[in-house]
Amino acid sequence: MSENSRLREQNFGTPAESDGKTATQTSPVTLPPPAYDDPGVKQANRKAAFVGAAIGVLILAALILVVYLLLQNPALTANIRDIVVILTAIVLIVMSLVISVLLVILLYRLQELMHFLRAELVPILTETQKAAKAVYGTTLFMSDSVAKPAIKAAGFVSRMQRMAQAVNTKAKGSAGHR
Repeated sequence: MSENSRLREQNFGTPAESDGKTATQTSPVTLPPPAYDDPGVKQANRKAAFVGAAIGVLILAALILVVYLLLQNPALTANIRDIVVILTAIVLIVMSLVISVLLVILLYRLQELMHFLRAELVPILTETQKAAKAVYGTTLFMSDSVAKPAIKAAGFVSRMQRMAQAVNTKAKGSAGHR
């Protein structure tokens, strides 16, 4: 078990402490070991690294061999160079055509998107804006017609109650002095 696994098990397996007091004892929580601790995973990782390194060495050796053989025969090298130049030009032409077709498709899709935005989304946004204005008007009406008068009435009633309490308290105080 690795150090990280032991730390995780200690942190999750011990009871929580609060205000310096230990909580009631609970059963320890055991977590499965992480995947990188599995011996099968470690072996697979080592094997993948070895295969990658071997492929890299083989590619490097093949490149060195090709360069050596090309340096030994200049006429063959010139022919191969010409073939590579022609193939490169053909690949570039094909890539240019493919990119052009994809660009035309992209422009067509962009045109469809613009049509959708104009035909579908703008009316929806217009209706939403109308609804928001209606809600705003309703809110103003309710505020002016209902809320403000109710608040004024509640304030008036509260003042009258307070005044009645003050008069009542004063009346009790003067009645007690007689």
